[in-house]
This record gives sequence, C-alpha cells and structure tokens, in this order.
Amino acid sequence: MVKESNLEKGISAIIPTYKGEAFISKLLDSLINQSIDSKLFEAIFIVNGEPDSTPDIIKKYQKENPQINIILTYSDPGVCNARNVGIDLSTREYSIFIDDDDYISHNYFEKLYQYAQPNRIVIGTFMDVNEDTREIQESYLSKPLLENSGIVENPYNDKMQRILVITTDKLIPTKYVKNSSFNPDLKNGVDISYYSEFYADNESELEFYIVDKKEDCVYYRLWRDNSISRKPISYDFNITDRLKLLNDLNKNLKKAETPVMKSFIKSLTGGEIVRINNYLEKYPQDYKKVLKDIASYNFEFFPYKYLNENLNDLDNTKRELIISYTFSPTNITTSNSVVKRILTEKKNVDVIYGSLNELTKDYSLEKIVDQFLIHKIEIETDFSSSWKNIKNFVTKGMEELNKLPVYEKIYSRANFAHSHFLALEYKLAHPETYWRAEFSDPLIYVFGKDKVSPPIEDEEYVSRINKHLKEKISSKDDINCICEYLTFLFCDEIILTNENQKELMIDINPYDVADIVNEKAIINTHRTLDTKYYYVNESSYKLDGNRLNFGYFGAIYNARSFEDFINAFDSLNDDLKDKITLHIFTSTKTFFEQLLSPDLYKITNLNPPVNFLEFLNLTTKFDVLLVEDSDKGNFKLNPYLPSKLSDYQGSDAAIWGICEEGSIMDSLNLDYKSKLNDIDSGKKAIEKIIEDKLNLKNSLNTDIKTEQYYRQRIDQLTQKIYELVNVAQEEFKKDKNYESEIKELNLKVNELENINSEILNSNSWKATEKLRKIKRKFK
Repeated sequence: MVKESNLEKGISAIIPTYKGEAFISKLLDSLINQSIDSKLFEAIFIVNGEPDSTPDIIKKYQKENPQINIILTYSDPGVCNARNVGIDLSTREYSIFIDDDDYISHNYFEKLYQYAQPNRIVIGTFMDVNEDTREIQESYLSKPLLENSGIVENPYNDKMQRILVITTDKLIPTKYVKNSSFNPDLKNGVDISYYSEFYADNESELEFYIVDKKEDCVYYRLWRDNSISRKPISYDFNITDRLKLLNDLNKNLKKAETPVMKSFIKSLTGGEIVRINNYLEKYPQDYKKVLKDIASYNFEFFPYKYLNENLNDLDNTKRELIISYTFSPTNITTSNSVVKRILTEKKNVDVIYGSLNELTKDYSLEKIVDQFLIHKIEIETDFSSSWKNIKNFVTKGMEELNKLPVYEKIYSRANFAHSHFLALEYKLAHPETYWRAEFSDPLIYVFGKDKVSPPIEDEEYVSRINKHLKEKISSKDDINCICEYLTFLFCDEIILTNENQKELMIDINPYDVADIVNEKAIINTHRTLDTKYYYVNESSYKLDGNRLNFGYFGAIYNARSFEDFINAFDSLNDDLKDKITLHIFTSTKTFFEQLLSPDLYKITNLNPPVNFLEFLNLTTKFDVLLVEDSDKGNFKLNPYLPSKLSDYQGSDAAIWGICEEGSIMDSLNLDYKSKLNDIDSGKKAIEKIIEDKLNLKNSLNTDIKTEQYYRQRIDQLTQKIYELVNVAQEEFKKDKNYESEIKELNLKVNELENINSEILNSNSWKATEKLRKIKRKFK
C-alpha cells in the first residue's frame, strides 16, 4: 500500500476523455470555479483513443487558468487504460473519478474534502441532466443519497449497491486506489469489476460517509447516446461481455472474506443476468449456445436461478419449509429429487435436513439449489433407518424449528420416514400449517415381499399419538406402516408419482385409508429440470462420434438386472458391434463385469458414478439412453417409475425403455420400447434403433435362435458363478491360514508375557533359561 507520507494534501481528479469536444468545456468551467483552494486539487485529463479537438480545448484552459493544476496526458485506447494512467499519475491523498461529459457543483471538492478521512469514502449528491432539455432531475441512483447523510451503517445493502459500484461521485483515499486497477479487457461493466475487487480487498478498513443533500455537494451526470442502457441487443454485448464481467466477479468473490461481502458481490450479478435474459428473449434459438458459453468459464458462482426467468415471479416473502432427511450436498436419489422440486417450483424456501456426513457429497449441485435457500438448518445425525435415529432427528428438528416463526406451509418427502415423522410432529404442534407430503414409492414393502422396517416398539410414542386418533396404532406395527398411515391422516396434500402407486398404497396399508388418500392425493410425477441445468457442469467425458453411443446410468439389484439389454445387444450381427459403444456409469461396476456377455463387454466402457449435474450434461451427449423398469415382484401392480426417466426426458437423446407389462413407463410414449423378460421384443427394439440411427437394415444375427441363445447365456453365467466360487474359496483359505497364523502368534505372545512376568517377580536363573529357549524356538 502507498504510504500517505508520499502523497500531497488535497484531491486528484482522474478524468478520462474520448472525443469530448462537445461537452468538456462544461466540466472545465466547473473545475476552475471550485470554491476550494486551487492548490488543494489537480485535474488529470487522459486522452484515450483517436483524438478530436479536446486536447486543444484543455490546453486553452491550462493557458488561461495557470492557478489551476490541469494535467494533460495520453493513454492507449479504452477508458480502463486511461483511468489506470490517471491512477499512476495521481499525487494527492484523495482521488476521485469524473467522466468528461459530467460536471460538478462549485463547492463539490470543498465539501467532499471537508468530510474526508484516511479510511473513509465520501459520497456527494448525485443528479442526472437530461441530454435534450438540460433539465436536472433525480437519478435512479439518487434515492439513498437524498434520504441519508453521515456515516452509513450497512453500506453493502441493496439500497446502496448501485451507487457503490458507479465509478464517479466518490472521494477515495489514494493509498487504496493505488493498489487497484481497471481491467482493460472489459468493454463495459468496468466499474462493477473494479469496485467489487476494491471493496473485497479493503472491506475491513473502509467506512462510507454521505454528504447531506442540504449542502448542495452535487455531481451532475449527463447521459450520452452510447450509454450502456441504450446499447442495441447483440451477442457480443449481452452475452460475451457479460460473461467476461461475471468472470471478474467470480475472481473477486474468492477474495471476499465475510458473508456480507460475498453476498454483495453475488448481488452484482443480477444486472448482468437481466441483459443475458434480454438477449434470450429476442433470440431463444441461441439458448444452448449461451449455456455452453457459460459452462466454458466453470464459474464458482453463477445465478442460474434467474437465468431465462421472469424475475418478478421468483422471490416470495412467505417461504415454505422443506423437510428432507437427505438433502444436498448428500448425493443420493432422494436428495436430488427434492432439489429438483425446488428448482422447478422456483420459489425461495427454507430447509431442514440431516448432516449424514458418512454419505457421498455433491457440492456442485448444492451451489445451484442454495440460490433458492434462505435458511438452512442442518441436524447432526448419522445415516440409519432405526427408530432411535428417526426419533433423534425429530427431537432435534423440533428444537430448531421452535426457535422460528410458524410456517404457513411445509413440504416433506419420503423415501426415508424421518422426513414425514418430523413434519407430523410440526403439524401436531401447528395444526393451521398446510402440509404437503410426497411419497416416492410405497414404504411398507419392497417389491411386494418383505417389510422394510421393524416394529416401532415405543409405547410412550404410540400412547401419545393415539390421543389424536380414532383408529389406534400399536407398538407392534412396523415403523413405515405407521409413517404412511399417520401421514395420510394428518397431511393436507399427498403427492404421488403415478396412479399405480396410489392404488397399491391404499391396498397394502393395513388401515382403512382409501377415502383419505382419494380425497387428498394428487399425481405429480418426477420433475424434469430446465435445459439450463443440463449445461452447468460440462463433462470432459469423450465419445467417439463415429460410433453409435448408448448410455446407461444405474446399479444392478434383484429387481433390475440389465439382462434384457444384454440379450438385445447380443442379437446383433458381429460386424455391427464394431459400430456401437455401450457406456455404463454405476456403483456396481463389479456386478456388470460379471454379468455382461463376452462380446458386449468388449464394446462397453464401465465408469464410476458421476455427480448429478455432470450426469445431466452426459445425457445430452449420447445417441440413445437406456432405462429399465424395476420388476414389481409380488405386487399386483407395478408402482415404480424410474426417476432417471424424467432426467432423460430433458435431454435431446433418444430413450429406449424396457417396460414391464402394465407399468406406468409402459404407458408412456418413448422413442423405443421393449418388454421386460421378452428377448424377441428387445431384438425388435434394437433393430429399429440401428435402422434409425445408422440407416442399416438386417442388423440381427439370424443364425442364433432364442433357445440356443438362452442355453449360451446360462453357460456363461454358470461359468461366472463357478469362477466367483473359486475366488471366494481361495480367499476363504487365505482367511483360514491368516486366522491360524494369528492364533499361533497370540499363543507365543501370551507365553512371552507369562515368562516376562516370572522374570519380573523372581531372581531365579531358571526363569531366564526359559526365555532363552523361547527365543531359540522363534528363530
């Protein structure tokens, strides 16, 4: 930082000028008529770009007003270069930036200087001058300056934001100005870039002071035809230049040390998004191009919340509370589904959730949804479906929520019962609160067979809840059954993903819930996000554009085997297999290695799972996306609808779904469909895909018959099982040998410890003789 002792008293006025011959005399007149002692200021004019008669006008004023220290110099083209030259040349302890088409009141410098202090920014009154009529009027920037005076208590609030980042009308200690510079790579928005960095660097030291309007310390701004607000819409101005400025804001955001400064810099992005939106409104066909350009910067922060939206519809004052045991950054399907609902409903919300630190985290998605979160309440808890854990989440959750005003609305979602149990407790405490409860799937049974949860076995809880019920619950009832029943009873709205799910949940619940569910339930399927979220995280994953690329995202488990896809791919002619690649992203990579047929394995790329935003981006890159129904098991209806299907539907890729007869996915209009456990149906589907995508017919290997193929697959899988058994046996032998060695070693250690004890308690030479024998045995 520049030492104050190296600077003279007074003010350095830094004035860039470009073709200012039509109006610069007005500014020069206001400078030579300043009431302050002329020895206390210098006016540094920096001519940038192609000159007109402006230098001659300035020289004339220099000659006619020798008492005023007017300096004339030149810089490379561009206002940023000019201001940086002016900063280098400034010699006074305070600096101020003035535009060449503006002017100042006669006492402007005197009043600013009167209130100046080494760590203070002094702001005068700001007024606009109508370019046509010369009428003086209040600016949109004027209001906070006309309504306030003296020290500003919260300078970085919304009211002061615009005045803080306009270049002019601020007297600033030069020691700070000398450590900053304007970015010459920017064509516009230079003031926002400069001041966001300036305040981030100096926040802890600076204070702001507004001169009372009664003192007539006025900066008069004249609008010119080439002002930013009048720029015609273009890709360069509205997109390219905005993204460059946003890149600077992101750099400065990293410098910010306090939440206040971080929030201030983030708020500066709003005006840039407005200009981007203006372009998209006029040229909607460029949406994806814009999204890809945004993604190329890899911004730490970008306000996707406002991109391509009607800003007036987004922010609501009466916020809903989201109750979700799993929530971002926890990276599992349930968390992501709740995030999708928030992003598609486009309303600010509060959220309460579990920490679940042992689970995988996805911080990239958290940055996106955080733009909609006003208040986040994290409950410290482990990941467990036990009643003890549920009760702990509810107890701690209510302790936190009781500190807040009562919510008009709450929303909870279960794949995990914790969310609904906490919402129930809140509803019982606040019956007037409207409760929306969503179920992703039936909770009581898995695939119609086994109960998911044990009995609740909590007499105290059951007794307390039964006081509210006509049809009582029992401590022998399982936890998820109670969760479903109580949620149905007390919530105001039940959200289900499909009609099958609704019918089945009514049927399997042991309580009489049909009338309640039919009255309260709405069908609201999994949400598909806006296109913009598919381009937030541009994946570096490479695809061979000369091949037909299939993508699959998901795991193998007992109700979803991937076998139907394998059967279909195996049915292709051998020469066609050299034209396609299957890309699998899964947490069960080892299972796929064992399950894939030898030919399919050769043309498959197996990958670990990716975060949610990269997954969305990847769906836009494949030719065909694969999705498979879960087998309904012993349920009479298939209540399941793969959540990834809604994500696939937001991409441009074709979708091939393998559907169980009568399932909800089976009723949808997909690009390609085949039936679960039907090899001939799968053959027809892949044959049609090859014909559509590669323009090739007769793609199937007709030499292989279905019965022959089944025997071949059984042999392959049998061989895999045999190999796995052998591996397991070898590992078992290793474990047995290891256990034997450990056992022998423990015996030796025990013997040594006994002898050592004997030595410590005896002076007998016989004890040392035993020790020598043991040592010889070990050798």
